[in-house]
Amino acid sequence: MDFWISFANFFASAIRLTAPIALGTLACTISERAGVINIGIEGSMIFSGFLAAVGSYYTGSPWVGLLCGCAGGAFLALILGVLAIYCNGQQIVIGIGLNLFGPGFAYMLMRALWDTTGISPWVEGFHAVNIPVLSNIPVLGTMLSGYPSCVYLGLLAVAVMQYLLRRTAWGLRIRAVGENPAAVATLGINVYRLRLRAVLLGGVFAGMAGAVMCLSSANVFVNDMSAGTGFMAFAANQFGQWSPVGGYLATLLFGVMSALRMRLQSFGVATQLTQMLPYLAALIGIKLTGMRMRAPAANGASYPHPLSAPRVRRKAAAAASTKGPKA
Repeated sequence: MDFWISFANFFASAIRLTAPIALGTLACTISERAGVINIGIEGSMIFSGFLAAVGSYYTGSPWVGLLCGCAGGAFLALILGVLAIYCNGQQIVIGIGLNLFGPGFAYMLMRALWDTTGISPWVEGFHAVNIPVLSNIPVLGTMLSGYPSCVYLGLLAVAVMQYLLRRTAWGLRIRAVGENPAAVATLGINVYRLRLRAVLLGGVFAGMAGAVMCLSSANVFVNDMSAGTGFMAFAANQFGQWSPVGGYLATLLFGVMSALRMRLQSFGVATQLTQMLPYLAALIGIKLTGMRMRAPAANGASYPHPLSAPRVRRKAAAAASTKGPKA
């Protein structure tokens, strides 16, 4: 019985650690399904985690903090969307810029608000929610109940987005604009607006990931507290084949490795060795699935917009035509 209790506790720890990675992965999935690469998830999570801490600190409500985090993620996604979609900017370069801007802006604001640059004051976080009846079942109750409400919200978001992307007209349009935006435009659909909405929705989930990271366990904001979680989410999206459910299953692997890292550290294993486990899992996962990966055909390819210069439009159109599906 002791073994099963230990296993249940380990599983519960993995699920908690999976939550922010899964939401970050969902942000990548939605954005890249529409053809826009967002590698700025790491910066969005840090910036949004800070705003979540600010919202919870000044209102005493973690739900207000969650909304602030979502707003912060949407703000950085708006920057990416405008520069990449309407100005034909290089998506990778913009994402790198966001990874630098997000933590730097949070660092500056934290110093202005709390006169500190390391750790924020304690804030009100989400409390564990015990599911009636289920929580009273030995072992199974520990595995399926007792998580913060934001963890359940993340699971619901994955299920809803899987349905929307696969079973609705909106999802069909998102997937189509990521495969062949020119064909979508011939149907009278505004490609730029559709892509921007997808990027903003992804930004909301990235912001939610940062808020969950801050308000579900530590209840404080620590500078650089994501520790590469955004990059793990980017890898999990590819590992999961650009699918919400597939991405969540991939993040479970990273969550298990993160829980294993914590367990090994408690046994005295060197921190330097245990910290590499989640990233090692990411590399192995990408290697195992690399041969059969199929990204959206127009992922990362700009679609010419009238706001951009004529020369840039011509170059973007040529790049999009070469990356489009073969006849």
